[in-house]
Amino acid sequence: MRGDRYDATVEPISPAAWKALAIGAVGYVLVGFNSTATNIAFGDIADSFPEVPETTVQFVSSGYFIGTAAFLPLAGRIADRRGRTLVFTVGLAVFAISALLSAIAPTVWVLIGARAVQSLGGALIIPASLSMVLPMFPVSRRSTAVAAWAAAGPLSAAVAPSLSAGVLQVSSWRWLYFLSGPIALVILAIGVRYLREVTPPADEGRLDVMGAALGTAGIALLVFAVGKGGDWGWSSAPILACFAAAAAFVAAFVHQSRRHPQPMIDFSLFRAQQVWMANAANSLISVCSLSIWLVWPLYLGRVWGYSSLEIGLGLTAGPVVAGTMTLVGGRVAERTGHRVPIQLGSLVMVAAVGWCWLVLDADGRYLTSFLPGIVLFGFGWGFSSPTMNSFALEAVPEASWGTMNAAFNMFRNVAGAVGVAAAVAFVGSAERVDKVAAFDRAWTFLFVVTALGAAMTFVFYPRRSSTEFTLPSSNESWSMD
Repeated sequence: MRGDRYDATVEPISPAAWKALAIGAVGYVLVGFNSTATNIAFGDIADSFPEVPETTVQFVSSGYFIGTAAFLPLAGRIADRRGRTLVFTVGLAVFAISALLSAIAPTVWVLIGARAVQSLGGALIIPASLSMVLPMFPVSRRSTAVAAWAAAGPLSAAVAPSLSAGVLQVSSWRWLYFLSGPIALVILAIGVRYLREVTPPADEGRLDVMGAALGTAGIALLVFAVGKGGDWGWSSAPILACFAAAAAFVAAFVHQSRRHPQPMIDFSLFRAQQVWMANAANSLISVCSLSIWLVWPLYLGRVWGYSSLEIGLGLTAGPVVAGTMTLVGGRVAERTGHRVPIQLGSLVMVAAVGWCWLVLDADGRYLTSFLPGIVLFGFGWGFSSPTMNSFALEAVPEASWGTMNAAFNMFRNVAGAVGVAAAVAFVGSAERVDKVAAFDRAWTFLFVVTALGAAMTFVFYPRRSSTEFTLPSSNESWSMD
């Protein structure tokens, strides 16, 4: 594949490559499942710690996004330096241990800490799960590998609601984490047996640990201020101090990134219009796309009185559609260019959130009011979001693909953390009497940020691509960090 021209050349793919892709994709599915399952179980987790405000409990979810955003760039670089298969297996071990710690957490703060460790494991798994596999695929077939790997994300989101709901129906949220531990260990055992290091590690340069620390502190303070602003008062001294400190840490992170020889983010890459457009638009949309999976189950449970099982089954259709459209969107982008899937998908997401805002009420029916919104959102996200990533990659040199992927996924997870904190603040506690009005405020917020992101894809879409995009050959480095 080169630019917008489709290459029909078909080369055979070895069974070992398919096997490695399957192992990597299953690891990616496990990481995605754990994130979505936490959103499904949020109400049950909050009920287990009644003395703790929900604006604090939300860090069980948003804290995972913070950790993932902070560790992804570092994890990708470690994978390139120390070995991608090694990092993948270490990530699975960390993920298994942290899942078991989450299952037995006696307090919410221990749970938040265990989830932070789990985000480290997930950050190690995500970039290595693809980068260790791609060198095994012929150059002309690597888009197939990327599409199959990307589809694993929506697949995990499709499995998580119904499976999580079934577990919650017969047991507690702790079993969701407890079951993840043995599954991770099984994948680890299979990986140790069948995976081999294909690309020699490139142990060069030093890691920007200071940049990672500054970025993490800035993100954490920002999310904390957004989450606690409603409780403490937006103009209160502690909240204003958190915002000011967050701005200072982010500024220090930018300064550190500009001076370090191997920064977490190379800001010079953002000079290309399509790079900053794709990242900015996807970040705004991700404020909604990563938090709406928390808002939907809370709405079904608190407003419509759905059981855990009904919530899980009710959410399944959206991720199924998203997974299908991920493959379709990539195919359309190959044949027609990126503009159609990016702009059309973004508009469909705006329509989906607008539908939820205008149609959902206390007396709505699932088939006529809820299902259309979740299906439309799955269609729009699957059609556009992965394509934005490849569009950003198209404008940067091949040597910077890993760095750009790091930036894209980092901004996406930061946006998700902010979105979760804001959504929980808007929705409030389960005991409030104005539940529908509270959710209306949340829908309004999600609609505005999604509409702004979609508008950017029209206003700032470049008239022509900056350069041509090709997947790396077998002797080139690729890192989805």
